[in-house]
Amino acid sequence: MKKYTILITTCFLVILGTNLISQNKVSVISGIHTANISAEGLNADFLDINSISRFMGGVLYERALDKHLDIRTGVIYKTKGFKLNEAINVDIFNLPLPIGVKVTSELNTIDVPLMLTYNFKNNSNITPYFSAGPNFSYATSGAIRTKATAILDFTLTNTPLDLSSDAYNRLGIEGQLAGGVKIPYGKGEITTEFAYSHAMNNFTSDDFIIDTGIKNKGLSFSIGYGMYF
Repeated sequence: MKKYTILITTCFLVILGTNLISQNKVSVISGIHTANISAEGLNADFLDINSISRFMGGVLYERALDKHLDIRTGVIYKTKGFKLNEAINVDIFNLPLPIGVKVTSELNTIDVPLMLTYNFKNNSNITPYFSAGPNFSYATSGAIRTKATAILDFTLTNTPLDLSSDAYNRLGIEGQLAGGVKIPYGKGEITTEFAYSHAMNNFTSDDFIIDTGIKNKGLSFSIGYGMYF
């Protein structure tokens, strides 16, 4: 955790201490984050692992380095995780009725991106852009929910994750790629963006009961509005 904290602090000092020549922008964004996992230590071929889609939102801060390059950071709330579905068919009155268990793992995180953005300037008012960089993620809470599935879903358990345990890595680092467009509106601009992120470290630590190799990944769509100052 200490090495990630030092890296984040260094990046912020670089941003604040650089002699920048253009405007600043603060944006409020919201959207949908579709989360899933890669699990190297689990035999995923026999598991029906599915994505979950949840609300995301936050505030971004951008400063220009030159005509084309921006650097940005911010604070974003996301929910990460995955869903498992296991079911069998039971014949009732000669009709197949699927009965099974649905397991949903959710992890609420605060993300701090540190992205370098390239703006494709053109004759149009619409500016496409591409961003890349690390994303630092801190897990604030999490839970595993199980439901019995038949005609209706019935909640069986709702178990909070003990993130203070040494079995979990609350602080993660992800690689992130994003692309979108900026559209001038009023005194600011509207931004729409797609982003893909993939964790570089495992969510479960070496102290976990088995070597799961779980890494969070996800695809986000967001829309926001930013004001220059």
